[in-house]
Amino acid sequence: MKRPRICIIGGGFTGLTAAYRLTQKGADVTIFEASDRLGGLAAGFELAGHSVEQAYHFLYKTDAHILSLVEELGLSDHLTYHKSSVSTYYDGTLYPMEKPIDLIRFKPLSLFNRIRAGVSVVWLQREKDWRKLSGTTALEWLRKYAGRQVTDVIWEPLLRGKFDRYYDKVTMSWLWGRLLQRVESRDKQAGGEVLGYFDGGFRIVVDALERPVREAGADIRFRTPVSQIAHDPVTDEVIVTTDAGQERFDRVLATVPSHVLARMIAPYEERDPEYFQRLKSVDYLDAVVHVFATPQKFTKYYWHNINSANAPFVVFLSLTNLVGSERFGGMNIYYIGDYVPREHEYMSMEAADLKERWYEEIRRIFPDFDRNSVVDDGLFRLRNAQHIVDIGFEENKLVPHQTPCPGVLMCNFSQIYPMDRGTNYAVRDGNRMAEMLLESLSTAASAENAEQRANSTDLLMETKPVA
Repeated sequence: MKRPRICIIGGGFTGLTAAYRLTQKGADVTIFEASDRLGGLAAGFELAGHSVEQAYHFLYKTDAHILSLVEELGLSDHLTYHKSSVSTYYDGTLYPMEKPIDLIRFKPLSLFNRIRAGVSVVWLQREKDWRKLSGTTALEWLRKYAGRQVTDVIWEPLLRGKFDRYYDKVTMSWLWGRLLQRVESRDKQAGGEVLGYFDGGFRIVVDALERPVREAGADIRFRTPVSQIAHDPVTDEVIVTTDAGQERFDRVLATVPSHVLARMIAPYEERDPEYFQRLKSVDYLDAVVHVFATPQKFTKYYWHNINSANAPFVVFLSLTNLVGSERFGGMNIYYIGDYVPREHEYMSMEAADLKERWYEEIRRIFPDFDRNSVVDDGLFRLRNAQHIVDIGFEENKLVPHQTPCPGVLMCNFSQIYPMDRGTNYAVRDGNRMAEMLLESLSTAASAENAEQRANSTDLLMETKPVA
C-alpha cells in the first residue's frame, strides 16, 4: 500500500512526537523547521562545552505524558529530581520563599497581609473548578481576595514581568493552573517542590526522538519556513510552499502560532471567517533569555523572582543550584529571562549591549558577582514564546484542530487552555495529532473505497446483458 505522505511544520516537541508516532505507523514524514535546530523553546546549545537549553526547562513529577515517553525511549535513568528553592528580590533585599514560615517573615508586608497572602494561596490550591475563575482577571481577583498590598508587592510585579502590557488582562484561571502545577509537584520527603532535569539536558530527549524518525526515512529540513498552504480538491492533496518551491502531501500538521497559520492559509478565510478571527485575536509576547557560565556561585537559590520596580528582567535562576555543578565540570549555569512585545528594544538592540545591561543588574543584586569570571554566554530572542490568556479566551479564541483548509490540522500551545504551555502537554498533543492524522487518512480511504465500489456496481448494472 502507498505510504501516507505527511508534512509537519515545526520541529518542537509537538511536531517531533507526532513524527515519531507517525513513522512508527509507516508514514512518510517531512518536517519543515524554520530555525537551525529541533526542540522548539527547549532546543539545546553548547555552553562552556556542555549542552543546556536556550530557555530554562524542567519537569514536574505529575508530567505523565512526557514521563511515559521518556520511559519508552529508555531515558528514565537520565532523569533525576531535585528540591527546588525559590526567592523574591524586593526593594534591594533577597527573601526566601520556600516555606510558610518564609512568608510570615516577609517584612515588606504587614503581619496581617502576610497571613492574608498565605490564606489566599491555600484557597486557590483547594479550588477544583477553574471555570469559576475564568471570568475575572488575576489582578482583580488578587486585589479583592489577597489585598492591595499583597498584590502590589508580590503578584503585580510578576504579572507585569510575565505579561508586560497585558498584565491586567490575564484571566485568573491561568494563574490557578500555574499554582496547581507547583502544588502537585511537592514532595513530602524532600520537604517542598521537586523538579526534574535530564543528565545531558532536554537535548537527549530531542535526539532520542530524532534518531528513530530519521532511521524511518523522515526528511528533516532546517531553515525552511513555510509561506503558504493550499488544498487541491481534485487530488485531495495539500500543497506546501517554501522558498524551495511547492510540494504535495496527503496531510499537514502545523504547529506554528495562531496568527502565523492565519497567513499561511489566508485564501480560506471566506470559508470560516470566525475561525480566522479567533486565530488573529490571540496575542503573543516574545521572550529574551540570556544564559551564562561562570565558576562563581554567588547565590544559594534556584529561582529568583525579581519584584523590584522597573526591573530590567522578570526572573533569574541558577540551574546548578537545582541540579549541581558537577555535571557541568564545576561551572555554574545561570539564566536571565524577560517577556516583551515584538517592538521592545530588547528584540533589536545589540546583543553585547543587552548582555552588559543585564550583567550590571546582576552585580547590583549580587555585589559579589564578578563579570570577568564569565567564561561563556548566549543570548536568545524567541518569537511568540507566550500567548495571552485573557477574559473570554475559551469562548472567543480557542479553535478546533481541523482548520478551514482541508487536510490541514493546527496544534499549538494556545489550545492547551486552561493549563500553560510546556513539554508535557506538547508530547500529549503530539500523540493526539498523530492519531487524528491517521484517522483522517483512514476515513478518506474508506470513503474512496466506498465510492469505487458504488461506481463498480453502477458499471455492472449498466453492462449487465438483457435476458
